[in-house]
Amino acid sequence: MTADTLTIVRRRFTLVALAMPVVATVAAIAAQLLLATRTPATVATHWGWSGAPDGFAPAWAVPLATALIGIGLPLVLFAASIGGLRRGDHGTAYRLLGAVAAGVAVLVGALGVATLGIQVDRTDAAVTLPALLIPAVLLAAVAAGLLGWAVQPHVPWRPSPGGTAADVPVRAGERVVWLQGVTLARAGAVVLWIAFGIGCLAVVPVLFLGDLVSAIIAGLVVIVLFVVVATTLRFHVRVDPEGLTAVSAAGWPRVHVPSADIVSAEVVEVSPMSEFGGWGIRWASGGRQGVVLRSGEGVLVRRRDGRTLTVTVDDAATAAGLLTAYAALTPDRGRD
Repeated sequence: MTADTLTIVRRRFTLVALAMPVVATVAAIAAQLLLATRTPATVATHWGWSGAPDGFAPAWAVPLATALIGIGLPLVLFAASIGGLRRGDHGTAYRLLGAVAAGVAVLVGALGVATLGIQVDRTDAAVTLPALLIPAVLLAAVAAGLLGWAVQPHVPWRPSPGGTAADVPVRAGERVVWLQGVTLARAGAVVLWIAFGIGCLAVVPVLFLGDLVSAIIAGLVVIVLFVVVATTLRFHVRVDPEGLTAVSAAGWPRVHVPSADIVSAEVVEVSPMSEFGGWGIRWASGGRQGVVLRSGEGVLVRRRDGRTLTVTVDDAATAAGLLTAYAALTPDRGRD
């Protein structure tokens, strides 16, 4: 991987994930502000399956929501990614995030323009939703996402060589326990809390201006976002005769690989975004699972069924060595 290639990856990602969404959102907000001067003070913002409006809000809430989501979400995605790209990370996850940022910006902006556009010069908000409006908006968003994907180069992730597991001598019947804690990287924590804040701001209009069902769904979304953030901030990692255990400081979630299920353990260099698409408990293709809270060294455990678990943690060499020793001493090892 050359420096020139990584520079191109970085620049194209910035174009797609930040510049395109900002331009599209600013253009959409400008159009919405012009349209809002010709709409009722209160406009329909939600329609039922019949096409009849069942949710309403002030006209000014539409460009406000467009700004919060159309610029806020791409900013979060960009902030979550640019640090890794500057360190030399790359891969499909970054390319996908850029495409998603572009698609979301067009989706939100076009929905806002369409929402106000069909209510221009009306005296009330009782407007029926045109049947083809939503499909047309979705098609525009998908086209923007595909364009964002095509603009970025295809540069698959190639992992860096890892270290060597330590030689940890353990005799049969001897109990040795290894403990470590790992905290979510500062950049990851900031991004998650910003995403939580944007999510809260985005649902405020729904809570106060939408129907009861929409308000309940919005409230549940906020609760889920908070739980995700709170349970991702710190994990405790333990290696003992029973195997490898990683549990959130909140007590849940918990990941465990028993010694009898371990084929091997090794030290690896981990890039959360490139390999797993983000931080926290993650799943990737090929049966790969990760508890990845930061970049850097970690321990990778290979299971008998072919699946793997990667945990980012300091002193991974000792953890890998101890896991290897206990796996070799486990009576059930090798049985079907």
